Amino acid sequence: MRKLRFLLIVIVVVSVFTVSAGASNIDDLKNSLEYTEQQRESILEKLDQEKQAKNSVAQEINKLDSEIKNINSEINQLSSNIQEMNNNISECQNTIQEIEKKINLKTELLEQRVRVMYKKGGSLGYVELLFEAEDLNDFLTRLDMVQKIVDNDVELLSGLETENNQLNTLKAELESEKSNLSLALNEVENKKNEIVIVSRSKEDYMRSLQGKIQQLEAQEDKLLADSKRLEEEINRAQLEMEYAGGVMAWPSPGYYRITSPYGMRMHPIYGYSKMHTGVDIGVAMNQNIVAANDGVVQYAGWYGAYGNIVIVDHGGGISTLSAHNTSVLVSKGQSVTKGQVISKSGTTGLSTGPHLHFEVRINGNHTNPMAYIK
Repeated sequence: MRKLRFLLIVIVVVSVFTVSAGASNIDDLKNSLEYTEQQRESILEKLDQEKQAKNSVAQEINKLDSEIKNINSEINQLSSNIQEMNNNISECQNTIQEIEKKINLKTELLEQRVRVMYKKGGSLGYVELLFEAEDLNDFLTRLDMVQKIVDNDVELLSGLETENNQLNTLKAELESEKSNLSLALNEVENKKNEIVIVSRSKEDYMRSLQGKIQQLEAQEDKLLADSKRLEEEINRAQLEMEYAGGVMAWPSPGYYRITSPYGMRMHPIYGYSKMHTGVDIGVAMNQNIVAANDGVVQYAGWYGAYGNIVIVDHGGGISTLSAHNTSVLVSKGQSVTKGQVISKSGTTGLSTGPHLHFEVRINGNHTNPMAYIK
C-alpha cells in the first residue's frame, strides 16, 4: 500500500514538473515573441519616420525643380531679349554706316562745287568768287547763290550730323541695355547653378533615405518572419503540452439543456441532414461562457458561420470551441484557467436564436463533447 502511494506521488510530481517545464518553455517563447514584436514596432516607427523624411525631401526637390523650370524660362526670355538687342544694335550700326556714307557723299559734293568755282589754281574761295563780280547786280546774284549753297549744305550736313548723333546715342543705350541684360543673365544662371547643386544634394539625400528605408523594410520582413516562426513554435509547444487533466467544466454555468446533440441531424436552416460537430446548449443572451479547462487561447474573434468564437488549447492535442458569442473577452495567446469567463453568449453567425455551440476537438478532429464535460 505504501509502495502504491509512493508511486502515485512520484507520478504526480513528474506530471507537475512536466507541465511546469512545458509552461516555462511556452512562457520563454512568448517573451521572445513579445520582444520580437517590440523590435518590429520600433523598426516600423523608424520606417515611418524615414518615409516621412523622404516625402518631405521629395516635396523640396519638386519645389527646386519648379524653381529651376521658372529660372530656365527666365533665362530663355533674357537670351531672347539679348538676341533682339543684338539685332537692334546691328540694324542701328548699319543705319549709322549709311548716314556716314551720305555725310561723306555730301561733303564730297560740296567740295566739288567749291572746286568748280575755281577759275584757276590756287585757293579761290567764296570771298574771291564774290569779288570777281562785274557789277553790283552780279555781286548780289553771286552772293545770293553762295548763300543758298552754303545754307543748303550746312542744313544738310547738320541734319545728317544730328541723325548720326542720335543713332550713336541709341547705339550706346542699346549697348548699355545689352550689358545689363548680360549681367542679369549671368546672375540668373548663377542662381540656377546654386539651385541645381542644392537639388543634386537633396537627390543624394533622397537616395540615402531610400537605402535606409529598404534596409528597415528588410529588417521588418525578418522580424515578421521571426514573429511567425515563434508563433508556430508556441503553437507546437502548446500542442505538445500535457493535457491539463480532469473532467472539463460545463461551459455555460446555469444552462444545461442540450437543444441539439452531437452527430448527424436535420440542419435547422438548410433543411437537410448534416453532421453536427458539437452540441448546442440553450443559453440566453449575454450569459457567461467559461473555459472548460486550463489552457491557451488559440483563436478569438469572428469566424464565418460560427460568428464570434473562442478556441482554447488545453494541451495534449485537445482543444475546445465556443461559438455564436455576442462578444469575446479574451485574446489570442492568452492563458486561461478552468471556469474563467471567456465570452458572452449570443446568436452571431449562422444561428436561429441565442445558444452556445460547443465543440471538443482532438488534434483538430471533432468528437462528442459529452465524453469530456460534466
